[in-house]
Amino acid sequence: MNLIRRARARAADDSGISITELLVTIMISTIVLAAVGTMFINIGLVTSNANRTIERNGIATNIMDDITNVIRTAANNPISTSIDPDPALIAATTSSLTVYSFVNTNPTQPAPTKVRFTFDASGNLVEERWTATKSGSYWVFTGTAVTRTVGGPVQNVTGTPAFFTYFDSSGALVTPGSGGLTLSQRKAISSITVTVQIANQPTTGTAPIELINTIGMPNLRLGSDG
Repeated sequence: MNLIRRARARAADDSGISITELLVTIMISTIVLAAVGTMFINIGLVTSNANRTIERNGIATNIMDDITNVIRTAANNPISTSIDPDPALIAATTSSLTVYSFVNTNPTQPAPTKVRFTFDASGNLVEERWTATKSGSYWVFTGTAVTRTVGGPVQNVTGTPAFFTYFDSSGALVTPGSGGLTLSQRKAISSITVTVQIANQPTTGTAPIELINTIGMPNLRLGSDG
């Protein structure tokens, strides 16, 4: 009988965990795994959103740098048909701009470039550049434009705030009409404020990337009495 009792005792000791204990273990493991999984998902989302923000900041910066370089080196262009030069601003609206500029010119043989900024249907900024050629003592722009997409899509192509805002030498706002700035208005412009907004999607609840820069045109004062 003692042998039988010891055998039964050993059998009871080797029986393992019960079904209840197994279910409790599975439930605890599931909760832990779910918490860990959620943590990794959240970390992935935060990292992805941060990368998107950095990318969009880079796009906005590239757009602003390109426009700033062109506007800051804008200059009037003498023409053969008038004693008055063409103003640096050839055409100007709240969402497009065409200028004469000495951007990236050769310092030993400076020549202007005709540059136009517009937006395509998707809101991407498009830049066109015409190289100047000599016609007597004057520069003309008769060749084919070199076109490139600078970046985007830009959120404020239309509406408020305007992408391009214009000011005269006194700092007064000059508002383009439906056809853009008039000739007299273009002659009066001394600085341009550029506002670049890029939606920071698909990051939910995040404000758009926004860069604002007021750009003077010091070349317009060259040779003036002021």
